[in-house]
Amino acid sequence: MKEKRGLWWIFGPVIIAFIMVIFLFLAPFSLHYSSNQKLKDASVSFSKDVFKGQTVKMAAFNNKTTHYVPFFGSSELLRMDALHPAILAAKYHRSYQPFLLGMAGTQSLTHYLSMQGMQPALHKKQAVFVISQQWFTKQGMQKWAFDSFYSPLQTVQWLQQAKSDNATDQYVAQRLLSQDQIKSSYTLEPMVRKIKENKPLTKTDMTLLNVQKRMLLSEDGLFSNLPVGHNWHKKVLTGTKRLPEQEQHSVLEQYAIQAGEKATKNSRFGIRSGFYQHRVAPDLDKLRQSQTKFDYRESIEYADFQTVLQEFAKNQTDVMFVIQPVNKKWSNYTGLDTKMYQQSVDKVKHQLVSQGFTNIADLSKDGAKPYFMEDTIHIGWRGWLAADQKINPFLTKGYQKPNYRLNNDYLTKKWQNLNPTEKNLLAFQ
Repeated sequence: MKEKRGLWWIFGPVIIAFIMVIFLFLAPFSLHYSSNQKLKDASVSFSKDVFKGQTVKMAAFNNKTTHYVPFFGSSELLRMDALHPAILAAKYHRSYQPFLLGMAGTQSLTHYLSMQGMQPALHKKQAVFVISQQWFTKQGMQKWAFDSFYSPLQTVQWLQQAKSDNATDQYVAQRLLSQDQIKSSYTLEPMVRKIKENKPLTKTDMTLLNVQKRMLLSEDGLFSNLPVGHNWHKKVLTGTKRLPEQEQHSVLEQYAIQAGEKATKNSRFGIRSGFYQHRVAPDLDKLRQSQTKFDYRESIEYADFQTVLQEFAKNQTDVMFVIQPVNKKWSNYTGLDTKMYQQSVDKVKHQLVSQGFTNIADLSKDGAKPYFMEDTIHIGWRGWLAADQKINPFLTKGYQKPNYRLNNDYLTKKWQNLNPTEKNLLAFQ
C-alpha cells in the first residue's frame, strides 16, 4: 500500500497535469480576448505568431470598431516612414486601417497558406497585395523563408478544404512535399501525398484533422494574449504627428520630398543614410555590376503566385495589386538588366489581367524619381504616396464584385519557364 501511495505521489501530479493540458487544448471554449489596443498593435506588429496564427487576425477582421483590411506583402511593409499607408489611414481617419501581413521572406506560397484560416476576411471583401519582382528568382521561395513562416495550423486548415481532383490543391501538395516540415510529419505527410496523387482523404483522416485543428487553435488562442513583440504602433503615432493636418496631395508630395531629401543626404544613390552606411557602403566596391546575371523571367514563383490568385478568386476577393520598382541609380550601379526587369513585370501583369485581376498600381517605371525609393528595392516617401493615390480610392469606394476567369495553365512549368516576349505572352491565353 505504501509503495502504491509512493508511486502516486511521484507520477500522480504528472498524470493530472497531462490530463489538464489535454483538456485545455481540446476545450471547445474561447481562450482569448483581444482589446482594440491589442488589435492596433497587432496590425503593425510584423509578428510571426500573428502571421502564422488565426486568433488575432480574425479578431481584427471581425472587429466592429475599426475596419481592418489585409495588406499582403514582404519586407517593404516594414519601411514605415510617415507616408506609409498605415500611418496615412490613421492620421486622416479613413474608413479602413491596413492590417499588415508580411515581412522579409514572405512570398506567394506562405501567403496562400496564411489565407486558409482567414476566408471570412476574404470572402467578398477587399485586400491589397504588394508584389516584389525579387520573389521571382529561378528557385522561388528560399528554404529558410518557408521554414520560418510555416504553420501546422494553416496546413491542417488547407487539408480540410483540399480537393484531390483540384489542380491548385495538387500543385500545393507537390510544393509542400518538398518541404522538411511536411516530410517529417508522420500525420500530415500521408494526407498531403494523397492530395497530390488524386486520392480523397478518408473519414479517419478528417477526424484526425479536426482533433489537430482544435488543439492548434487552442494553443493559438492561449498564446494570442502574449505581447506581439516590437510595438510598431508607436511609430504610427509618431508618424501621424509629423504629417500635415490637412490631407492635400500637393502638400503631402512636398512633405515627402523634404523628408526623403533629409533622410538620404549622405547617399549618392538616394538610399536612407543609415541603411547605406551599415548595409551598402562597407561592400560598395564588391556590389558594382553584381546583378548583371539576375533574371526574374523564369521562376516557380509564377505558379506559387497563381495559387494566391486562385484563393482570391474562390473567395471573390476584390484585390488591388501594387508592383514595386527598383532604385534606378542602384540598378545602374549593380548592372541589373532593365529590359529583363520590365519583361518580368509584363509577365506578372499578363497573368493578372488575362484572368480578370485588373486593379493594378504599376509603379515599376518610377524607380528613377527622387525620393521614390527608401533603399535599393523598397519604396519609401514618394513611392508610398504614389501607391496611396491608387489604394485609397480603391478601398474608399468599397467592395466591387469581380469577374475572374481562372486558367490552370498558369500552374504549369510551361508558364513558369516562358520567356515573356510580347509574342509569347499574346500566345499564352
